[in-house]
Amino acid sequence: MQIPQPSQQPYDDDEIDLRQLVKTLWRQKNLIVGTGVLGAILGVGASLISTKYVTDGLFMTPGVSAANYKRFEVVFSNGPRLQQYLRSTNQVSTPYGAMLYELADNQDALRDTLKPEFAFTDKDQKTFGVKVTENDEPGAMIGVRIQFKHKEPTNGPPVALLAEYVRDTLIRVNFEGTMLARCADFRTREQELRNAQLTNDFAITQEERRVATLRDIIARNPEAAVSDNRQIVSLEKGSERFLSPAAQLVAAEIQIADMKLAEVRRERERVASALKRDYYCQAQQALQQPTTGPAFLEGLANIQTAIFQDQDKSVDIVEQTWNELDVERANWTNTYLRAMRFVASPDGTEIKERKPGMALGLVLGGLLGGMLGVFGALVRAWWRGDGDGGTEKTGG
Repeated sequence: MQIPQPSQQPYDDDEIDLRQLVKTLWRQKNLIVGTGVLGAILGVGASLISTKYVTDGLFMTPGVSAANYKRFEVVFSNGPRLQQYLRSTNQVSTPYGAMLYELADNQDALRDTLKPEFAFTDKDQKTFGVKVTENDEPGAMIGVRIQFKHKEPTNGPPVALLAEYVRDTLIRVNFEGTMLARCADFRTREQELRNAQLTNDFAITQEERRVATLRDIIARNPEAAVSDNRQIVSLEKGSERFLSPAAQLVAAEIQIADMKLAEVRRERERVASALKRDYYCQAQQALQQPTTGPAFLEGLANIQTAIFQDQDKSVDIVEQTWNELDVERANWTNTYLRAMRFVASPDGTEIKERKPGMALGLVLGGLLGGMLGVFGALVRAWWRGDGDGGTEKTGG
């Protein structure tokens, strides 16, 4: 018995005739080439439109670490804060100030313009093949990288202006907390010392009365007042009553002398605290005025002069306090005005940047245009044909 074989189904309609496809594409070569050329032109145009002039600079910020950078970053990326700085420094009407004023309206762009720079990251270690030890502090922050992009050449001044904005921000953020805390601390300290002085004065008065009483006792009982007290070194509080009146008198006079010395030291500290209180409180008020950070630091000398105007500098504690404030201000000046600087000047370092580059835009545009041209040619052939694989209608 012969088993019938299943009949073979024709699949000619599902097969692609490469020769027919090539003929179809050849007929539409003008469309494909034209679309490819148009795509290449558009790619070059997109590259030209994306042209930006980039200036880059690393601004060193000593005293700012990775741990406390967050509180500065919030202010750095605040557009209205930058605009306020430009207005206070009369930079809005200048060409470069206007550029930054426009930049401040785009918070994401402003955040990308100001970024922290670290000494040696994990990426750097992999790139250079160098392993950093713990003593080298690989994650230490060394400054803020300022990268300004614009469609027109600027040649560096906007980066310098942004660096001054960074400097101003660091001074304000740091000193607003410092001056407020020190003003409050020295105001409280001066009051504490004054209260301690009043308590000490009362104690001295009491001891002096006790000394007067002991002297009266010794005068009335000279024999009973004298005993062997040749080795009085120190006395616990209250234990001197077991000694003779003469020994108690000596102990009381020693205690009065100690309290008076402490009174002198406390008075010195109170004078210094009062001067520093006035200095820091006035500095804190000056910081609330519309001024720049560097101008605030330079104005501290005038505040100090006004505070000490009626003081006698021949008094050692007054001179010492003046010198302490001088040294502190000099350290602040070195940190915020001299040490904060560019590693290298950004002037003349501007480069032209295109994304994509002109050659890449030409290639990508041409490829994309060519692909669209092939797709358009196939659709056009299908539309003109009878739908069976791209064969054109006869007589059409």
